[in-house]
Amino acid sequence: MGPGAVILALSLAAAAAAEPPAHFLIQDTAECYYSPGGGGGPEGQLEVRFVYRYIYDREELARFDSARGEFEAVAALGEPDARYWNGQKEVLEQNRAAADVFCRHNYGVYEPFARKRLVQPKMSITPAEHDSSSQKTLLICDVAGFWPSGINITWLRNGKEEEGTKVMTTDLIRNGDWTFQIQVMLETKAEWGDVYACQVEHPSFPTPARVQWEPQSDSARSKMWTGVAGLILGLVFLGLGLIFFLRSKKGDVLPQAPVALMS
Repeated sequence: MGPGAVILALSLAAAAAAEPPAHFLIQDTAECYYSPGGGGGPEGQLEVRFVYRYIYDREELARFDSARGEFEAVAALGEPDARYWNGQKEVLEQNRAAADVFCRHNYGVYEPFARKRLVQPKMSITPAEHDSSSQKTLLICDVAGFWPSGINITWLRNGKEEEGTKVMTTDLIRNGDWTFQIQVMLETKAEWGDVYACQVEHPSFPTPARVQWEPQSDSARSKMWTGVAGLILGLVFLGLGLIFFLRSKKGDVLPQAPVALMS
């Protein structure tokens, strides 16, 4: 074997050693879906649906849906698994019973807790310049961290409800911790003297709650910026004075300690 072949063999061995070990992830999830009675069932009865998903390397291969009653392949690689599980009578019976044994049972355990749980939302109003040409302002009412999901949010201007295309609402967002959040926006031409309020009706409040916002007048805004500018200038002069003081201290000659007298 020549030197070139040795170098090539060593290079291939080093490259193989540098490769990370193969890693594959297998997941399965069990999901329960609940909805009010319907579809021919008794009125008021809870409809329960159980879904099992088999996931390999972040790709769903097969699933079982209680509405279908058997396994189905989601990807080509999942066809052998779906056929195998459908041929196992015991596996099919367990998954078909899961809607009642697993989902409906757990609903009965957590439902009383969920009904009694009340979490008051946190409310805030944030103004944002929306259209500088028309001097319109976008007021954003952020309502977050509440439970249950049922909520009614209204914009008021000087005590009167604002409606129509000026009001926009985002979808209800699940926070993943048994709370929700939502934003309701109002496009308006804010004038000095107006009082805007975001009114929230929620089961956690005995009466509707409000958070208010008022536009600042030009004089108030100029006073605020004057105060900010004065504060910045004061900090600048304070910093310069501190620098000069430290420099002057460096130039001073420190007194020498007295020499001890010999006895």
